[in-house]
Amino acid sequence: MRTPRDSHLTGGTSSPQRIFLVEDSPIIRESLIGVLDDAAGGRTVIGTADTEQMAVEGIADTGPDVAIIDINLREGSGIGVLERLSRLDAAPAVRIVYTSLSDGPTHRYCRELGATHVINKGGDVHELIDALADDEGQ
Repeated sequence: MRTPRDSHLTGGTSSPQRIFLVEDSPIIRESLIGVLDDAAGGRTVIGTADTEQMAVEGIADTGPDVAIIDINLREGSGIGVLERLSRLDAAPAVRIVYTSLSDGPTHRYCRELGATHVINKGGDVHELIDALADDEGQ
């Protein structure tokens, strides 16, 4: 799990959007960090996890603004992360499920568990960036 980084102010007046990334594929995780960790764009990745337990502990410890969660994890699942976050007082308001599973029932269940967005990994990464921009300030 990555540890929190020093936050830098962007635009002089507001803190960057703090993102916790839950993804078990090292290649996808590093690629997403490269896109998401953008101080000039007002975003910083403050932590990552590749298992359900590490995700819940990391999110509780870092208090991110946003959690981006894959469903298929090395141990446990993103569904389990969402279920456990729904019982966590300090859970991030923005919970984006970023998954290769594209079936409707899974997407609906994720929303029932508190996902604000469900985005298909097969799509353009700009859909993920747009979701982050839509939810800034929450």
